[in-house]
Amino acid sequence: MSLSAGDKLGPYEILGPLGAGGMGEVYRARDTKLKREVALKALPEAFARDPDRMARFQREAEVLASLNHPNIAHIYGVEECAFVMELVEGETLTQIVARGPLPVETALDYAKQMADALEAAHEKGVVHRDVKPANVMLTAAGLIKVLDFGLAAVMQGPASSAGDRTNSPTLTMRATEMGVIMGTAGYMSPEQAAGKAVDKRADIWSFGVVLWEMLTGQRLFEGETMSHTLADVLRAPIEFDRLPKKTPAAIRELVKRCLDRDVKTRLRDIGEARVAIQRWLANPVSAEIAPARPRMGWVAIAVAVVAVAFAAAIALVHFREEPPVAETARFEIAPPPSAQFTCCLSISPDGRKIVFTAQKSTDARPNLWVRALDAVEAKVLVQNVTGGLTLPDPFWSPDSQFVAISTNGKLKKVEASGGPAQTICDTPPGFVGGAWNPDGVIITGGTGGLIRVPAAGGEPSPLTTLDPSRQERDHIGPAFLPDGRHFLYLRRSDRGQNNGIYVGSLDAKPEQQDTRRLLAADLPAVYAASPGASTGHILFLRENTLMAQPFDAGKMALAGDAVPVGESVQGHGAFAVSTTGTLIYRTGAAGANRWLTWFDRQGKTLGQLGDPADYGASLALSPDGTRVASTRGPSATSDIWLVDSRGVSSRFTFDPASDREPIWSPDGTRIIFASNRAGHYDLYQKPANLAGDDALVLKSDEDKYPASWSRDGHFLIFWAVNPITHADLWVLPEPAGGPGDHQPVPWLRTEFNERDGRFSPDGHWIAYLSDESGRYEVYVRPFMPGNSPAGKWQVSKDGASPLTPRWRSDGKELFFSNTTGILMAVEVSTTPVFHSGNPEPSFRLPGVWDVTGDGKRFVGPAEAAGDSAPVTIKVALNWAARLTPAPR
Repeated sequence: MSLSAGDKLGPYEILGPLGAGGMGEVYRARDTKLKREVALKALPEAFARDPDRMARFQREAEVLASLNHPNIAHIYGVEECAFVMELVEGETLTQIVARGPLPVETALDYAKQMADALEAAHEKGVVHRDVKPANVMLTAAGLIKVLDFGLAAVMQGPASSAGDRTNSPTLTMRATEMGVIMGTAGYMSPEQAAGKAVDKRADIWSFGVVLWEMLTGQRLFEGETMSHTLADVLRAPIEFDRLPKKTPAAIRELVKRCLDRDVKTRLRDIGEARVAIQRWLANPVSAEIAPARPRMGWVAIAVAVVAVAFAAAIALVHFREEPPVAETARFEIAPPPSAQFTCCLSISPDGRKIVFTAQKSTDARPNLWVRALDAVEAKVLVQNVTGGLTLPDPFWSPDSQFVAISTNGKLKKVEASGGPAQTICDTPPGFVGGAWNPDGVIITGGTGGLIRVPAAGGEPSPLTTLDPSRQERDHIGPAFLPDGRHFLYLRRSDRGQNNGIYVGSLDAKPEQQDTRRLLAADLPAVYAASPGASTGHILFLRENTLMAQPFDAGKMALAGDAVPVGESVQGHGAFAVSTTGTLIYRTGAAGANRWLTWFDRQGKTLGQLGDPADYGASLALSPDGTRVASTRGPSATSDIWLVDSRGVSSRFTFDPASDREPIWSPDGTRIIFASNRAGHYDLYQKPANLAGDDALVLKSDEDKYPASWSRDGHFLIFWAVNPITHADLWVLPEPAGGPGDHQPVPWLRTEFNERDGRFSPDGHWIAYLSDESGRYEVYVRPFMPGNSPAGKWQVSKDGASPLTPRWRSDGKELFFSNTTGILMAVEVSTTPVFHSGNPEPSFRLPGVWDVTGDGKRFVGPAEAAGDSAPVTIKVALNWAARLTPAPR
């Protein structure tokens, strides 16, 4: 299939060619739905005309798409006769090796990453069958990506001896059948060249050939024609003395085992290669000490004794030298019985204890648990830790004796051995994370910037200030550096390009903090010291992969490229590290794609709606219950989509900024939403039938979000964020542009946060959230246009989650979700005065949801069965020992 720039294949617009190979032409394309660039590999036309091969092609694609590993180029899907793949920018190993042999450490670093990728694929039963330098890419970040995984398995065509022999085609789909040749001639295994059945050991041979090429800078098999090359693969002697003299003995032996023509004695598992390389990289000296060989003569024994004695003498002389780096060890920690891990975890500086939040099905809220790493069980340290909209985010004192935590609007500390919690200060609005230095200074932050406060308690003072010119919305997640005076922290902005990790100082005034970004990131990072070394690492998340980037804490500068150290690390508060080199991280949370799902009042699934998607943090059901408006995509670039009762999805907004919080008009003909396309979040509206453009409704210097449209259409209630009064509720008359004054008026503005107001069906009441009690609860006040609200009734009792409540269409019932996501239903009456009954729990709702007018069905994004993996905490001891700096 030949394509040109501007052509379209489904939702993919061709931008230009990237190259061609034996398995088809490759193009750079733009995904017009998800707004990202991809690589699109169009298969040969002869392939597309064969229905049998196309059916096998589809089945193979489904298997390959299951591979999720940082060193494997992802396959996103299939579009007609093409694979849609991750676009990987960088150089291939072919280009790199063309400049000459690689240093041993560099070659082995690349080989280890390749082995990681192959091991992950082999564990899923996927054999690459075409491992070669042209299929291995090095990104600018020093990350190896193995390309075209399994594409060899879906191809079949005539061999050719002409053209580029390094990119010769893979020939068949029938990888396990006899008598069929497949692979690239110079890199295929002898059994492939002979047309025999192959398994994962064929990849091990090819891996050995590529490793040889990286070490020597020369191809191992290169004949005048493909036939000559195949003959050399089958019979030519391999001159292992051509390996550079600097090649370590352990690696030389590994290459020999990979290149054993007898599959029965060849290295059986690529994981063995990874371990051998990893050990040498971690400690080149000890890795070269071979195990004792049988039948040692007395001379050899005498030499060994002398060597040991000499080594002991050297050790006495050099007793100050550091011992060899210890081996890396990993193990998992399961949650307490009948409980699930929730949002946060942390490890003590001495590396002996961890704290985490977990919740049992019988608990109303999560608890904070503590567990010694050498213990079998964890114990509850603080009960009912959540409150309001902030996360607990525990962090330790430098002596590992205390844990600080946010709970019920207060920042508190508690002894790790147990005891009463002591209040330090109020939790700052938008609190995310904190840090504690040896001088007894605690820093934390939120929507007002970072603050500092004595660990003994007292009045906080500002440490940083938000920069309006950069549209910053918060400073969060601080982590001290070794000197205890400087720290890392995350600045987040409505302009995603400003998000990142910055270095701050306790000795700088708020307005004088350094505004140079150190590292692009969307979540907080931590510093990990390397004992005995001047350079440590910054740990941060990149697309659910935990990365480590060398950092010189003396120069306050990055000192190398980032490398992956953990996979499937999920979200905020998912990793922590001790000063002793112990790393913990949480893995296994649900996948990004979820289905819109209908539930009844008992939580029984009634069906799914539309296609799986990356749903965001807002959702609204149309007044007639036939359409759902919801956000999709990353929060910084989210758009609003509509899904109708047939399951058909239509994109509603197209601006590259963040569009969110859709609210339907009472007649279902229009939608008002918030967008930060002009800086702050302003209010826009658009016809729900898509027959019109976005129209500005309200613009101001504050971020504001629509919440509810009165049934008569005359009023819109929204909430706006003010740096002094925090979140306030406002009313906008005639939001659709009818007669009268369209200027907004404040309806409820206090020192607390008031948000998510909802008009009652008759328009006489407003239910809303307020944190005046220290956590968010649902309250109801009367609404009379032009008058301040008089009277107030609390509806919830044990806290409420954002984006609720909801009224039943007859006004006789209110729904909200509590802090743990459980649906609560409350019967209410409004005559002669407002009265509410006891909230009755039902089932656990998705994070965002809405309810039909009759109160019988609920809709929200949920995981399909089998889409999520169990959540565990992984512990890595001496994890930094396996890292080697990538070349810059």
